[in-house]
Amino acid sequence: MIKEQDLAPQKPATDVIIRATARSFDRKPRSDWPVSISIRDRLRYEFQVRGPSLWQHRRLGGWTLSQPEFVHEVPLSYTLSYGGYVLNGDDDKVAYEFNPSGLGFATSESLKNGKAFSAPQIGLLGNFMVADPLTPMSVEGFGPIAKTWLPRRSEAGTFDADWQRDRHPRMPTDYSLSFWNAAHGSLQVDPYLSGAETISIDGVSFDHPTIHVPLPQVGLLARFSGSYIGDLAITLDTVVVDVTGENPDGHILDLTWRCRLDDPSIFTTVQISSQRLEG
Repeated sequence: MIKEQDLAPQKPATDVIIRATARSFDRKPRSDWPVSISIRDRLRYEFQVRGPSLWQHRRLGGWTLSQPEFVHEVPLSYTLSYGGYVLNGDDDKVAYEFNPSGLGFATSESLKNGKAFSAPQIGLLGNFMVADPLTPMSVEGFGPIAKTWLPRRSEAGTFDADWQRDRHPRMPTDYSLSFWNAAHGSLQVDPYLSGAETISIDGVSFDHPTIHVPLPQVGLLARFSGSYIGDLAITLDTVVVDVTGENPDGHILDLTWRCRLDDPSIFTTVQISSQRLEG
């Protein structure tokens, strides 16, 4: 999943989504290196990227993980994080529901053929040190989580016969607004970011150990008139940073502010104004 749709009634936290390629600083090929994102006093998230490696079965020693290849860069995609699917027999397809698109997922049945298979290239350092292909790894990455994947799917509520009869096509009555947060759980910031922060990203540039992305220090305010007159703050609930390209001139910052109106009928006009924030 590359991009999340922008339609949502409300998000209870700010989504921070990063589009990037992990790059080895100074272009020196490495077997692995850390990638991280931080926002002072608000957020710290780190994982490890590695070159390709294989789970291999040996008659003496069982399953072992090969040493990762030396690489210059690793695409930060969930296709290279832990997950995927296996075939237990001819027709029994079993998927890892936290990331059906990934690498390294195995079952006791799928391991019986003894064939080598690809290990994840993105994950926590401690997970990589566990020498057991049946021990699940956590799913790590910077991109949005698909609505159909766990744990996001569990926030969608109950789609049963009662829902089909009484609610469809609306969301179930027991769904959580957290369903609309698409970012990885470690990249959801509560309370919301204000817009005056600086995002620092390590491990994604050949030329700079850290890329600093200052937010524009601008907030939005909605002024309403009608049967209700007053101001409502608009929350910054989505921050998308695209540093995929090597040239910083091509980097993109995309911000979304949102305001929820429970009864839009009481408003006749809405005026949006900006306000300068202190860093």
